Amino acid sequence: MSPPNSLKQATAPSAGTRRWQGQIEVGQILTVASSEVVISLNKTIIRDNKLHLAQIGTILKILTSDSIVVAMVSSLEIGATDDDGLNDGCMAKLNILGEITTNPTTRETKFFRGVRTYPVLNEAVYTMSPSDLQLIFARERSECIDIGRLQQDGSIVAKVRTDDMLSKHFAIIGSTGSGKSCTVALVLQAILRSNPAGHIVLFDPHNEYSKSFGDLAEVITGETLDLPIWMFDFVETVELLTSEIEEHAREEEEILHDAILKAKRLFERAMQRGEITSQVKLDDIEHELQRASHISLDSPVPYRIRDVVKLIHHDMGKLENNSNLQPYKRLKRRIEMLIADPRYAFIFRNQAKPQALESIMGRIFRLPVNGKPISILDFSSIPSETLNVVVSVVSRLAFELASWSERQIPILLVCEEAHRYIPRDPKLGFHATRRIISRIAKEGRKYGVSLGIISQRPSELEPSTLSQCSTIFSMRLTNEVDQNFVRAAVPDGATELLTFLPSLGTAEAMVFGEAVNLPMRVLLNNLPEEYRPHSSSASFSQLWRRDTSTPELMAKVYGSWKSRSRNPEHHQTAPVPTQPAPGQVQGQPHHSQGHIPVAQHQGAPVRPTTPAHPNSKAQALSDVRNLLNAAFHRDS
Repeated sequence: MSPPNSLKQATAPSAGTRRWQGQIEVGQILTVASSEVVISLNKTIIRDNKLHLAQIGTILKILTSDSIVVAMVSSLEIGATDDDGLNDGCMAKLNILGEITTNPTTRETKFFRGVRTYPVLNEAVYTMSPSDLQLIFARERSECIDIGRLQQDGSIVAKVRTDDMLSKHFAIIGSTGSGKSCTVALVLQAILRSNPAGHIVLFDPHNEYSKSFGDLAEVITGETLDLPIWMFDFVETVELLTSEIEEHAREEEEILHDAILKAKRLFERAMQRGEITSQVKLDDIEHELQRASHISLDSPVPYRIRDVVKLIHHDMGKLENNSNLQPYKRLKRRIEMLIADPRYAFIFRNQAKPQALESIMGRIFRLPVNGKPISILDFSSIPSETLNVVVSVVSRLAFELASWSERQIPILLVCEEAHRYIPRDPKLGFHATRRIISRIAKEGRKYGVSLGIISQRPSELEPSTLSQCSTIFSMRLTNEVDQNFVRAAVPDGATELLTFLPSLGTAEAMVFGEAVNLPMRVLLNNLPEEYRPHSSSASFSQLWRRDTSTPELMAKVYGSWKSRSRNPEHHQTAPVPTQPAPGQVQGQPHHSQGHIPVAQHQGAPVRPTTPAHPNSKAQALSDVRNLLNAAFHRDS
């Protein structure tokens, strides 16, 4: 089939047909290099005030004997010699990006990156026609998403190839207020429109995106998230449970290693024999727990945190450890404080009857999709101290799920505010997250895991992660350090085009990389008001017109602050490690009123109290709570 007329016009013409109707000659070539040319703009362009035809970022074409060389204006300067010998002309530097040529066998006209036939000196340079731009940017046979219109020609739809963008990772970067969050929502909505059975996980540190996807999203908050500690690998567990002091953490890590491995085997033994693990005498089964088992330290099998505490307490009582009890005490005390903190409830809840792995994974990664292809993990109520661990665990689970499914379940992880948990400076910590995100960036495409890196400070990101993103959506960047960092990561040879990033308008972006034929300056589509992310800025001028600090509001604020929960009146804290009453089967309520909530932690560790006798007035709620709290909070 012969190509349409619009594409025929883009073929390389013979010498007698170079001046096409509607094309404007903007200048002639002065110098030619391997990747750039310098042209002198025509005097008529300057005199007629048409310099906008060659403004920075404009795509121009140079006609050769058998192709059309495509180049983009990267800089302008005054000083070219005109026909009268005066230096009052204008020069432009163009980056060579590729060529339009016709395959001699198939007669198909296409745009190709790279150049086989270079232009010659004094050759004319022309503006691009709409049909030329259409050929480069809009004629796509692969699956694409529509993100906006070309700034150079608003009639041309800006398309991004979906598979190239996802399989090789992408990044959306821009200063605060540049429209970065709206761009994230716009891109993801465009993906979901054509891929209703996708699997997208969006890390949302500030609760910005909860309304951006309507009924397509499963919003998971800190109050509804269930990410039990038994799903952590050992590195992640150590980062959460041990001290921040490196020397102390090394001592506690050795203790935790044995305790967790025994707790997993103890839980499996209890499930097989129908025993209550906390009632088992550890001295009687110590040798059995030491024997080889198919359960390893990183196996995703349940264990109970109270068994870990009991094992640590048991090891403290051994004669050979009496000389160095401090690591045991520190570790036991830290675990108890974390359990008592309601902000960590999503890690320690459902200890009595752990949820199945299938249920937890299914909700986070949308398995099955059930009409909600994206899950939004709202971290606004999750303590910043554990943000690292949560991102690390979810990212690792995504990698393992995609790996074990043999690429049958591709997953996209979108990391909003990525510089917070993938920092450039290793001294800031986040070792577990850096480790797994770095692995996904390097190996994820082989297993079907894609990364979307979102950041307003790319210079604070771990460099190798951003460099693995083959497609970059760059919004306005005002910080010179950030601009230089992006310049080093841009996968195209048009890095000089980034010099005008500070002047980009809101909802305007430069798109570089594998998912587009050429770097393009795009006016992004407008996002409907009801789907725009929540603004992260407070309205000072409106809120300061009247006193909003009412007693009702402040009571709510202080209540949430004290309870470390956004909804203190509805919040159920995780149970403290407990010792079941005699005759009670673990997992069944001891009191007729059902689940017994533990008092909310107010900043100090819960102190042990004297346990009541099982046959005394333990039916009272306070007595039962004291009984439960006492079992694993005895001083050594």
